[in-house]
Amino acid sequence: MNEQPTDRTNSEPPANWKGLFSVRVCAIMLVLYALYYARSLVIPVVTAIVLYLTLRPIIRHGQRIGIPSTVSAVGIIAGIALTLGLGTYLVIEPAKATIAEAPQHLSVVKEKLSFITDRLKEVDKATEELADAEEETAGKPKEEQPVPVEIKQPTWTSGWSYLSGTGNLVSFLTICIAMLYFLLANGDNLLRSIMHSLPNFTARRKLVEVIQKVQEGLGSYLAKISTINACLGMSVGIAMWVLGMPSPVLWGAMAFAFNFIPILGAITGGAIIFVVALVSFEATYYAFFVAATFLTLTSLEGQFITPAILGRSMSMSPVLVFLSIVVWGWMWGVMGVFLSVPMLIAARMACEGYEGLGPLAMILGAEVPESKSASASGRGGSDSTADNPPAPQTYLNIVQPSVAGSENQ
Repeated sequence: MNEQPTDRTNSEPPANWKGLFSVRVCAIMLVLYALYYARSLVIPVVTAIVLYLTLRPIIRHGQRIGIPSTVSAVGIIAGIALTLGLGTYLVIEPAKATIAEAPQHLSVVKEKLSFITDRLKEVDKATEELADAEEETAGKPKEEQPVPVEIKQPTWTSGWSYLSGTGNLVSFLTICIAMLYFLLANGDNLLRSIMHSLPNFTARRKLVEVIQKVQEGLGSYLAKISTINACLGMSVGIAMWVLGMPSPVLWGAMAFAFNFIPILGAITGGAIIFVVALVSFEATYYAFFVAATFLTLTSLEGQFITPAILGRSMSMSPVLVFLSIVVWGWMWGVMGVFLSVPMLIAARMACEGYEGLGPLAMILGAEVPESKSASASGRGGSDSTADNPPAPQTYLNIVQPSVAGSENQ
């Protein structure tokens, strides 16, 4: 008589697991929809948070030497604005001239690529002839075919409208700059308030360690990748100058900006340079040579230089990187494409900080803790010191006012 209740209890966990899984899937879908619906507000806030986590070590260093955080925040924002303004000034005139002349050169591009477009027209004509033959065989008149109904989904081009209008751009810059200033100037106070809301010192220490890890990961990645992209931009600019391309500074700046987008950035840049070279030079083969030079430089950077500098600790699956670019580009447009990789890195670093999220961190590219498991099996038991290593001393610098009271608890 006692066996039947046991069978019921054994059959309950799968049902509960399915219900929990369904709830989580629905929650994720609702969160993604909310992020898409509120993208005009979320995008500048996320951009400011990413910049804050990247630039926060500068604020901390300034505090150690006696510079107030507000002064450092103003200096950082002024430096960013000066750098972006100078870069825009250098490339704005060549970019405007290239864009203004683009409609005039469409006929030239079509003429030089006629050997490809003619083949495509022949394929389309053959396809239409086959379709007409099938209709005649079936005896179905062409007028009776159903009218196609198309449901348009949000596309990548819809994201351009977010930054295309003057009002949208001004609102983006206003929210982003204001949010970044307040985070840089008073971010530590906000972190201390969050620490006080946690139940115990262990939870506070764990959260601070995760923030520290995300901060170090983002800062290291963006600093190294910016340096690599700057070197690539100079190399592309010099190569385009040697090959006789007009406005080599513009193509170097384009290579620097587009290379923040893995895979898609190099392909898009190569296509743009190919079209410009096709218009600028008489020989069609030379345009292929110029585009091949650009793609060769970006391929050498992506396949050899970047992996060697970033190392295994920052390696991520190309499949996940591409999927992240596609998803966030579809949701947030151009800014989603630029923020996709930093958000993926931040998610991986955050998952590495919590044991319950360890499998997800490994999926995102974290290293398997082989040394820990091997040492535990070699001792034949668990060691409390190894399983719970002491926290780094850096967290004391974040919540100094709250640590003293928490240790007594």
